[in-house]
Amino acid sequence: MKLGKIVSPDVLKLSKEMRLEHNVQIRVLDKATGECVEAHEGHNAATNSMMLGIAHYLTGDGLFNQSWDLLRSYIPQYISLGTMGLLNQEQDEQGLPAGIGVYKGQTEEQNFVDYMKTVPSYGADGYDKYSNNAREYFGLGPMYADRPDASKTVNCELISAKFPRVKVSYREIVPEAKAELPETVDVVFSAMVSTGALAQFREPGKNYVFITEAGLWSRPDWVEGGSNGLLAAYRIAPPDTDNWDMSEPANRERLKREVIKVNRNQVVQVIWKIQIGAINQFDTDLIKEKLKWIQYDVNGYGTAQKWPSWEGPNDNAPHNNVLRWNVVQ
Repeated sequence: MKLGKIVSPDVLKLSKEMRLEHNVQIRVLDKATGECVEAHEGHNAATNSMMLGIAHYLTGDGLFNQSWDLLRSYIPQYISLGTMGLLNQEQDEQGLPAGIGVYKGQTEEQNFVDYMKTVPSYGADGYDKYSNNAREYFGLGPMYADRPDASKTVNCELISAKFPRVKVSYREIVPEAKAELPETVDVVFSAMVSTGALAQFREPGKNYVFITEAGLWSRPDWVEGGSNGLLAAYRIAPPDTDNWDMSEPANRERLKREVIKVNRNQVVQVIWKIQIGAINQFDTDLIKEKLKWIQYDVNGYGTAQKWPSWEGPNDNAPHNNVLRWNVVQ
């Protein structure tokens, strides 16, 4: 079956079915039937490049002359997958990843805590190593051929000279009348990573590869220094914030089940939705939903969750409400 038959008008439908706080969906599809055999969704981290691109457009830079030369560095055109956050590609007796972690020699709990701390962040586009949650690499890591340990498919972006990042094959603007939220316009991107592209990344003797990350890029090639073209990045995590505490064994088990496992004869579809919306000045209930959680860098290392606390001198006067951030380490 051609990949085009799987891609679909279903992309828009799937993007609308994402939960309010989510905007990335990764689906594993059977190549023969097109059926979805595994799926995950969550919320990405936008990089400095994404914000800068929007700013350039709003100020009109280059729009009246050579706009392509200026703005192509900020237009989402490619999608790729990665394996940072894994120590190895081994599986347990249930077929779940047995190698979640960042640093060798840690306890299981610390491995999972480190995994949640080192998600790609605002500086992952090469902007600032101190705004990248103490990740060892920018982007999704080095190319597969340059991975730190040539015997393992870990700590790398799953691209090669023969199989670069996959070009976005579907893009659509969803007007407010059809968008998920009122006063919001959705921009939806989608791409398919083929069986052939993934086959080279499987370790010898393994008929699968575990995937932990996805990236939305403006350029197809890998570059080390300066702006690397990463516009947004995502690391797989439990969809519900209630399950982010990795001191709980049940949450660690949940994370293992969320990591994507791609077997032979399966393709990966990534759907990325960017929501551009307006917030009513006094509609605090809507703002609470939109700002449910934000991740940010703490002193150049690790992340914390900012939970909005709504307090005001008069509950009946929403215009007097102020937003205070409660920081949870």
